[in-house]
Amino acid sequence: MNDEGRLPERGPASRLRFEAGDAPEPQGASPTCGRNVHKSRRGRRPVPDAGPTQTEPAHDAPDSRLSFENADKSDGTPGASPPQDIPPTCGQNVHNSRGDKFRQDEEKARPSERLRRDDEAPPPGDDAAAPDGEPAADSGGGDAPGSGAAPDSAPRPGGKKAAREARRYEKSGQRVEKTGAKLDKARDKLAAQKPPKKPGPVKTVGRVAGRQVHGYVHKKIYQVEHENVGTEAAHKVELAGESVVRGGTRLIKRRIRTRPARRVRKWERKDIKARADHTFRTLARENPELNKNALSRYWQKRKIRKQYQKQAREATKKTAGVVKRIAGAVFRFIRSNPKIIVLAACVFLLLVLLQSCMGAMVSIGNGIAGAIGGTSYLAEDTDINQAELAYSEWEADLTLEARNAESSHPGYDEYRYSIDPTGHDPHALLAFLTAKYDDFTFAQVEPVLRDIFNQQYNLTFTEIVEVRYRTEYYTCDNGHEHSYQVPYNYYILEVTLTARPFADVIGPLLTAQDEQDRYDVYNVTKGNRQYVGSPFPFNWLPYVSSTFGYRVHPISGDKDFHTGVDIALPTGTEIQAGGEGVVLSAGSAGDYGLCVVIDYGEGVTARYAHCDALLVSAGQTVQSGDVIARVGNTGNSTGPHVHVEVIKDGERLNPMYFLVIPFN
Repeated sequence: MNDEGRLPERGPASRLRFEAGDAPEPQGASPTCGRNVHKSRRGRRPVPDAGPTQTEPAHDAPDSRLSFENADKSDGTPGASPPQDIPPTCGQNVHNSRGDKFRQDEEKARPSERLRRDDEAPPPGDDAAAPDGEPAADSGGGDAPGSGAAPDSAPRPGGKKAAREARRYEKSGQRVEKTGAKLDKARDKLAAQKPPKKPGPVKTVGRVAGRQVHGYVHKKIYQVEHENVGTEAAHKVELAGESVVRGGTRLIKRRIRTRPARRVRKWERKDIKARADHTFRTLARENPELNKNALSRYWQKRKIRKQYQKQAREATKKTAGVVKRIAGAVFRFIRSNPKIIVLAACVFLLLVLLQSCMGAMVSIGNGIAGAIGGTSYLAEDTDINQAELAYSEWEADLTLEARNAESSHPGYDEYRYSIDPTGHDPHALLAFLTAKYDDFTFAQVEPVLRDIFNQQYNLTFTEIVEVRYRTEYYTCDNGHEHSYQVPYNYYILEVTLTARPFADVIGPLLTAQDEQDRYDVYNVTKGNRQYVGSPFPFNWLPYVSSTFGYRVHPISGDKDFHTGVDIALPTGTEIQAGGEGVVLSAGSAGDYGLCVVIDYGEGVTARYAHCDALLVSAGQTVQSGDVIARVGNTGNSTGPHVHVEVIKDGERLNPMYFLVIPFN
């Protein structure tokens, strides 16, 4: 191999250095090593082999931009560009039949033009330079470990996401402008469309004559077609062909005629969709919580789009009525006062403009109200608590009734149990009540809840009588012992408790599509009524071992009111504060074990019990996310978990509704 195909040797004389933020290798360069890249005579370059690229590791490369350091350069300039006579490839055959550059690569930057020294500032417009004087973000995913990069070169959290959202917001605005322009153009074409011309006398006479001839010919064929099967078949085929041609002609003419109106409807739909998307993104900038997940975004866009459609229909109806009345008045006014026609036209345009502005303002207001109210529970805290407590108490009573069958139904020889577990999703319960009854009260929904409970659970006691035989013995006169079988009744009580899924019971009760949509949204947002932040940085809902409300106590077996929610996690898991607050107490608290109570203000406190270790003390101020304790198994506990209570104005609330549940 000749010396022209060698790579520069490693060392201080020619060192490769990667720096963050560089642009990708231009297509005109040869980034491969050990591959055959062929260029055709037509100037197109096929895609090279998809095999792995062999590259030399950058020993002194903290970043990902390629630069050269040439300490032995004759001019003594450190970091100068490498010699131009070194070929860009290693061990590869590059064929170019013409020997000239590709036309599409002539204006692209050379690799050497993107190389710079270590102490040289990045060129203007470089991706590595952060806007507004902010630190540059590493486009390569961050510095390599041990690279020694400066702290200010770390990627800014959320920068890429914010930039992506800004680009989407800008594109949504452009779509609004585009669809608006298209809609205006389609409406102009529809308004300029002339009504169909009525056929003249000559054309009318020609049509009548043609129908007469057509009817006479077919009448004659009908008279003789029964004599010949071939004639009859041909006549039917001809009639079918005429019908197809006639129907196709009418369809084409109708489609051509209605094309402007169809385009107006098409662009109206697209304009409403684009405006709804733009309005949602505008609201999401002011209310970031609206952009938490895909279902919430879909629901808010759908609500905004419905409002736009409704306002468009109302504006159309109102505008039509106003235009009709004004048109009659203007016509009469013009006839009597032709000199002020210009003034009347200006007044009419002003009224139309005001009507459009009012419709837009109403749509935006409805969108904001729907974004907040459409995802939150509307009932009072007390009514929400009572609904959950009542349903859980009914379930606990039913479970105890099934388990205590021996005491409530004594006298049986055997008891057979077939008991399904009881329980329901509290979020599904509140989502159903809010979607169906909005701002409900417990007295209003109690009969509904009782009916749902009776449909979900069924407890039966079935008595079974079996005839069994026992062996008895007697001694005959000869002194021999004999046995015989004596029948008797054996009484069995079969206890059966069946449970249906809660969602299967309430599904048929959501009759309207809007109710079903709201039910789905409430299940995702969890009601937006949270007073205390999450005790963990992850979704703790799958780890709940016992919910708020009445239950059968796992130790005593009696009916018990559970004042919080139990989250079962390994011992030592860190517990975080749910916001800014003051520690009221921290220490041993009887059955609670090691316990922390924090006052978050506005009458809201939270208790974290059964901890393994406490990391705060009474009187200490904590911030959201501070580690206050670790999960343990102290106090009256059956396993490692944390017991969390939410208390507002002295009333214990269900943490499932009033404690934040992260969705990551």
